[in-house]
Amino acid sequence: MITDDRGDSPWVRHRMILLCALGVLLLIPWLGLRDLWYPDEPDIGEVCRAMFASGDWIAPRLFGEVWVDYPPALYWVGCLFSYLLGGMSEFTLRLPLALAAIGLALATCATGSRWFGPRSGLWAGLVLLTSWEFVWMAIGLRPDMLFGLFIGLGLFAYARGVDERPRWGPRVGGFALLGLAVLTKGPLGLLLPGLVLVLWHGARREWRRLFELVPLTLVTLAVALPWYIACGRAMGVENIWQELYQQNIARFFAGYRGHKRPPYYYLVQIWSDLAPWAVLLPFALGWIVRSRLWRDKYIQLALWWFGAFFVFLSVAVTKRQMYLLPAYPAAALLLARWLSVVGQAETIPETPDPRPAQVFVAVLDIALVVCAVLAFAAAAAMGPLMGRFRLDPHWSPVLLDLRLPILLLGMICLAIGVWVRPAWRRREVPAALFRLVMGAAVLFLVLLGWCIPTFNPVRTYAPQSRWILGQIGPETRIGLVSLQYGNLKRGAFAYYMGIPVDLLENHNDLKRFFRDHPRSIVLIEKRVAAEFFSGGGAGWRGRVARELRAGGYDYLVVQSP
Repeated sequence: MITDDRGDSPWVRHRMILLCALGVLLLIPWLGLRDLWYPDEPDIGEVCRAMFASGDWIAPRLFGEVWVDYPPALYWVGCLFSYLLGGMSEFTLRLPLALAAIGLALATCATGSRWFGPRSGLWAGLVLLTSWEFVWMAIGLRPDMLFGLFIGLGLFAYARGVDERPRWGPRVGGFALLGLAVLTKGPLGLLLPGLVLVLWHGARREWRRLFELVPLTLVTLAVALPWYIACGRAMGVENIWQELYQQNIARFFAGYRGHKRPPYYYLVQIWSDLAPWAVLLPFALGWIVRSRLWRDKYIQLALWWFGAFFVFLSVAVTKRQMYLLPAYPAAALLLARWLSVVGQAETIPETPDPRPAQVFVAVLDIALVVCAVLAFAAAAAMGPLMGRFRLDPHWSPVLLDLRLPILLLGMICLAIGVWVRPAWRRREVPAALFRLVMGAAVLFLVLLGWCIPTFNPVRTYAPQSRWILGQIGPETRIGLVSLQYGNLKRGAFAYYMGIPVDLLENHNDLKRFFRDHPRSIVLIEKRVAAEFFSGGGAGWRGRVARELRAGGYDYLVVQSP
């Protein structure tokens, strides 16, 4: 079996410092540069705000009602960091997710170093920190990165407890971490890692380890059940069981609450989500099979980990890109095992064929040059094109502001291509790959720190919410008419206003709202206004004070008659 125990490179020797510095620089400075963006972030932020204000850390509430679309772990860490940093903001809410991403990359590096050698560990961390979906989830406010951290740490700790000297301590700790995963996204935090371990031990005929999983499951339940019991008392046992059914079983079999996707969804999506590394995964897996490395128990764990998540989530009717994120550490370890030895000087039979990596580098090098040319052209032509085509006036300032970062991205792409090419010509595959990684990190810096925040004016709800607060004075709520996804959109206004938003469905709701709140306003989504007014409420058109655009949607601001 090949090992990569040579740690002569300073990058390899100081890999944990390198990954930590890279993660901090990539993810943390930019977390507060944009507001909470619809659809998911504002709802989560509103629950955190309500929990932070009320001090009730047991029952998450949205618009005054117990809301357990997600268990409380994400809200807990958001409130905790807000408390420690002196107040709630976009930065304090997103910071624990960015730290979770860095922690997961470091844990994957440490585990890869222990299983396969230091170079593998470094590559595993680099693959995670330069994969697009991993980075995007690290800078957003969603539970999936925290979920992935607890599952990853749990499986790593458990594996540490079944090595050459089996120990109960790491295994108990691993299942306690899976309990935290259950408190982050529900029962799948135990079900999926448990399935991985059953398949792993079963394939290896380790029957004793299989039976030992039963008492370990009780550890997970001991961590998670107290909250479920306490929350069940607050909202009613029947209600919390109904939510568990809807969020897990109904979503699995019937696509409850949308996101229905075909079975091949992840087979198509993974190429962009794990970009740019996904194209090398088939070659890494092929090498693992040909060289019989699959016999190694840790390789087997990584294979079962990624495979079980991929198949299970593909069978489920409800699918989203981020659902596969907890399996990324396994994919990174499998890729790292191949990347750590490809193109090395060893001539033993198991050394992988370097040609796929050479082609990969060549294609990316050409793509970088093409992207540079396109970026230069886009930056130069942005102004004339905007004058020629009639664009949404809200987008014009954004596109103009994008010219400089696009120009910088083009210069960086060209510089990376020039920097990588000499190593590729000398067929120094490891050096060429490492240069690509460092170049990708620089590209991510510009994207996260400049390009993505530039879109904030067309995605934000913050200034519009401040204007509404100035209009309604002492009123304690506003109304919203949005016949599609209105229940999702009102969270964005509620978070930034700090007051409830009533969802109105018909003229009677509208009249009743203004009767109770005569000095308030109602936002009617413009695209449904004709349909809403068609039932005899045409008189309300005269009460339209202005149009308001928020989060990419146009609203009519209606005042009381």
